[in-house]
Amino acid sequence: MNKNILEDGLADMVEASELVAETLDFDSVVNPANWLSPGDYYQIMPAATQAVAEQVVEDDKRLHGQLRDVFFPKLLETGELKSWRKVNQRYIRQLQQKRLYTGKVICADATVAPYNGLSVVGAQIGVSKVSYQGDTSQFVTNLLQWGVTMPRDINAQDVVNALRSRGNELKEKLSNVFIYTVALYMERKVLLDTGPDNFKLIQGTMFPHEMLSGSGKHHTMQSCLNLLGQLIDDGNYACIVSNDSHRNLLTLGIGLDAGEYIVTAEGTDVLEGFLSGDAERGGAHYADTKIDKYRDEYGNKLSQKDLFIRFQKKYGPRVVQGLLRPHKLSAPRVFYCNADKLDEAVHILLADAEHSGARGFPLLIDFADQYCSGAFRAGEYTNFMNAQFARASGGSVMYQSERSTRD
Repeated sequence: MNKNILEDGLADMVEASELVAETLDFDSVVNPANWLSPGDYYQIMPAATQAVAEQVVEDDKRLHGQLRDVFFPKLLETGELKSWRKVNQRYIRQLQQKRLYTGKVICADATVAPYNGLSVVGAQIGVSKVSYQGDTSQFVTNLLQWGVTMPRDINAQDVVNALRSRGNELKEKLSNVFIYTVALYMERKVLLDTGPDNFKLIQGTMFPHEMLSGSGKHHTMQSCLNLLGQLIDDGNYACIVSNDSHRNLLTLGIGLDAGEYIVTAEGTDVLEGFLSGDAERGGAHYADTKIDKYRDEYGNKLSQKDLFIRFQKKYGPRVVQGLLRPHKLSAPRVFYCNADKLDEAVHILLADAEHSGARGFPLLIDFADQYCSGAFRAGEYTNFMNAQFARASGGSVMYQSERSTRD
């Protein structure tokens, strides 16, 4: 979007929060004079909190009108806002009867249970797929990696090598980014495997940071971009974000009434923000070094930047980013879908969001999350791993985290 219009318009809208950020002083906050006993605090806290909440709601009502009366028309006129529409309730009912309730809309969710011990790092990753016709399935894997064994006749270099294997070097081999990349990849692959006739609901952004980053030495980028490209080629999907961090984008959503949506950008712009950075975060810092694992259709080596730009040019224009408001009492939600499937994708999201009432979030996503987290409980995996190490070590707790020994 044009920075001048947005910066001028949104400056007034976020003035209060920016003022707080600029005036907060660390030394003043930690000054003992500003800390109260619980008795004194709870005497003044309710009234102070009520006053803040009422002021915020009143400011947002004023902002709602300002966005609709002034900024939405202006941004539509300049082409920076691609569209502003109201959904068709009749179409929602048709989609509910013909697609949702017949099991033609599928959702998948992944749960990660990490395990980090003294000499081992790993995770259990479970994926669940659900629909309204009981078409459920689950998949799970256990990733474990440990350091090299200490030799009997050791010297200084052996100790250094062993320490490296069990320290920073080990973490690089199986980092959290890699683990979550696997989980996000499998969520999407499970959905693609259901075929092009099924509509696919995805929680999260269309372009997850983990899938775009390459996971360091693991070089996962080409596999991940290939899968995202297959999803875009399929077209029958919609991504909805439960908690987006772009404040300016969410601020625009305050101007929406229930059942309305706007299109704010195409995928090319979203990907450019990741590559080069935007007002709220820095760029990806991709390397120009050619990587043997990354190759084009002719077998030529590609760098991270080459690979990303090729994906951006081919697939970016086909994806749109937008905001929708499912319910008059719900927050605005960021969504992504194919540009040629915009109307259908938005209506399917809202058709399922109706089932969660004022929460305004697709119920199938809730089902998938509950089904997955219930089957693959992080605590059960951790307890099992702790028990195995305790048995193998004669009851020692040295392989457990300190926190887990309190439970």
